[in-house]
Amino acid sequence: MKATCRALALALMLVPAASFATKVPIPIEGATLNVSFQVQPQFLVTEAGSPDGTGPAYDIFVRRTRMLVNGDLGPNFTYLVQVDNPNFGKFGNFTGRAIVQDAWVGWAPTGLTGGTVLYIDAGILLIPISHHLLESTTNFVTADVQTDGFRIPGNAFPALRDTGVQIRGWAMNKKIGFRGGVYEGYTPAAGLTGAPANVNSPAFTPCDAKVQGSCIAPKRNPMIGGIVNFDLIGSEEGGWLYGAYKWGKDPILSVGFAGNYQSQAIKNGYGNLTDAKLFAADFYLNFPMTEANELVVEGTAYLNGNGSGSANTGLGLSGNIGYRFGAIAPYVAYDYFSASSCDISSLSAAQITTCGGKAGTAAVVGSADSRNFKAGLNFFFNKNLNHLNVEFAVNHGQSAYGPQTITAGNAAYVPLSLEPAAPNGPRRAINNLLSSQAFRTLLVHYNFLF
Repeated sequence: MKATCRALALALMLVPAASFATKVPIPIEGATLNVSFQVQPQFLVTEAGSPDGTGPAYDIFVRRTRMLVNGDLGPNFTYLVQVDNPNFGKFGNFTGRAIVQDAWVGWAPTGLTGGTVLYIDAGILLIPISHHLLESTTNFVTADVQTDGFRIPGNAFPALRDTGVQIRGWAMNKKIGFRGGVYEGYTPAAGLTGAPANVNSPAFTPCDAKVQGSCIAPKRNPMIGGIVNFDLIGSEEGGWLYGAYKWGKDPILSVGFAGNYQSQAIKNGYGNLTDAKLFAADFYLNFPMTEANELVVEGTAYLNGNGSGSANTGLGLSGNIGYRFGAIAPYVAYDYFSASSCDISSLSAAQITTCGGKAGTAAVVGSADSRNFKAGLNFFFNKNLNHLNVEFAVNHGQSAYGPQTITAGNAAYVPLSLEPAAPNGPRRAINNLLSSQAFRTLLVHYNFLF
């Protein structure tokens, strides 16, 4: 605890005082080029994160290191390219390197500005999952994005991006925002086991149409998705991303609806092909008391459809409340996921075991449920461009934080749980079951954008 306090004090003292963006003049008439850099160091303390599970794990790493280049090409075209080096050094793992995370060009036939604008975007795009997932990583209520309420099995989309073509824009004097289109989605490559790079590996299992059950997305149908945001009071439309804190004088209330669907894209809990479906309904409230104080409330409900017998099919809820007093904003947040129960009347004995478990085994359904609580303080030095979060979390079940996120693949070890299997019995391996104990984390997150 003393080490934690010293590290926190050091982080608070080393915060710079200002941030700025850079506009680069280029010799092309009507064209603009902006260059920005984003750095997000994090200090994370994970309860029971040591290899033997008896002590905390301490990690210092860089959550995001980004270079963003964007601008306009005349009155009708805009572009964006972003390079990121995510989670560099997390759990002492320095194998990751920078990737092109965003790259798209947008064409607005009627112009880039105005009360009604329509873009056609193509490239590497954010999947339209919900309002919250379309917020800037510099401007959440919490330290980082809340992902525990929705489920995308197989992690086929790095950083929730996909290649595609979409329409995007706003209408009715910026009272309605929308985006959606056709995306690559899951492909047979997402269903491979073993090491796909080594075709000589015995674990390499390519899709073979002659072998029943070996393929996902056998028809190669794309994913379709979209979101519509209705601004009931005020407006937050007119940009590429949303943001939590506005530093404005006028209230904003919006509700949104999103959906993503792909036919025969994944396998359900019994190994059979099924459609991938994700639907969301959300609301966002920004209520400024004065220019110096504002209340922010967000809530999202997710309907996750990943087939029967799946731990990833069910209801997810995600929400947060923050209140900014000048340069300080305390907040709380909660994420919930509960898998749908099975209708055992039409199931085989093996499927009932998968769904409900039996003596000495754990059921698949329910193995990925979440109950996660966060509370923290956000210290603003230059609005959302330069700020520091100190966040405490209690992680119960599946979570983006906690010892269950430490694996042999990313840290070269798997911690053991503090919970014994029986009185005075041996410790069990970490798992995501709600029957296991909750684990706490402390996160110090610093965002610097210039």
